[in-house]
Parts: sequence; C-alpha cells; structure tokens
Amino acid sequence: MTDREFDHSMEQIRHGQKEGLRRIYEEYGTFIYKTLLSVVKSPPDAEDLTSDLFLRLWQKSEQYKRGTGHKAYLARIAHNMAVDHLRSRSRLSFTLDDEEQGFDLPDQSRTDDTAESSISFDEALRSLPEAEGEIVNLHIGLELTFREIAEALKMPIGTVTWKYRSAIDRLRETVKGGTLV
Repeated sequence: MTDREFDHSMEQIRHGQKEGLRRIYEEYGTFIYKTLLSVVKSPPDAEDLTSDLFLRLWQKSEQYKRGTGHKAYLARIAHNMAVDHLRSRSRLSFTLDDEEQGFDLPDQSRTDDTAESSISFDEALRSLPEAEGEIVNLHIGLELTFREIAEALKMPIGTVTWKYRSAIDRLRETVKGGTLV
C-alpha cells in the first residue's frame, strides 16, 4: 500500500467508512501482529493488541497526519501499545498481601555471582536509555530502516544512527561484562 492509498483509507475511516479500515487491516494485519508478538512474546496478547490497535485507528483517525510514513506510523503505535501492555502487566506483581497468603516473593537482596553474570539480552536492552532502546527495537525487532525510524521518531537520521551505534556498543559491553551498567 502506498502512502497515498493509506492516506485515502484514513480519510475513509474519518468519514465512518469501514472499507478504509478493512483495506488497512488486510494490508497490515499480519505486520502489526508480528510487530506486537516480537515485543510481548505471547500470541494471545498479540492478537488482542492487534484488535485494539485497529480499534484505536478507527477511533483516533483524526490524529493521523498525512506524509508521516504510514508503515512507521503503524509500527510506532504497535510498539507503544506493546510496551504499555508489558508495563501494565509488570505492575501486577506480588504485594505484601500475597506474601502473607504464602506466596514467595523473589529475594531482592540476592547478589551472588550467578545472579549478576546471567544478564539476558532483554535485561540489557531495558538498561538502555529509552530512546536508544526504542531505536534498537524498531531497527532489529521491526526491521525498519534508519530513515523510517527517523521519520517515526521525528529525529534527524544522523542522530538515529548515532544513538543506534551507541546502544549497540553499550549492549555489547553490558552482555560481555555480565552486569547491568
């Protein structure tokens, strides 16, 4: 789908015509699902979020601005929804009431060598500044070009590539060293 076709479909949605949403869904439904799945790692959650994304696209169609690079626009919405989903899920952690009911809470004071040396890539990625982590996710996870990322994040392409290189170097050191910096 070209930018022009996407813009036309968004205009149809603004006027309450379901045909526009159907065309976007047929073209990008799988892309959105895979984008979400790459972040949330749960097929049922990715399916729910895919539906939510298209519902949001319908409800907030007036917020779309022509010429923003529609694929990067959709990827950014999907990425943000996935991150929000993970954040909300992480808030559902144990409480003191859970401990009183016999659930074991993780020992936060553990500092043995195995805990420090077993840093996963996801943990290392989360240790990056938010902008760098987002650029790495968009480039590696969603396979967007640096130009698409620059358009989506409204940054100069040089800044995007510099932040990406910096993030990769930082990840390399973090994973190699086995501890979060």
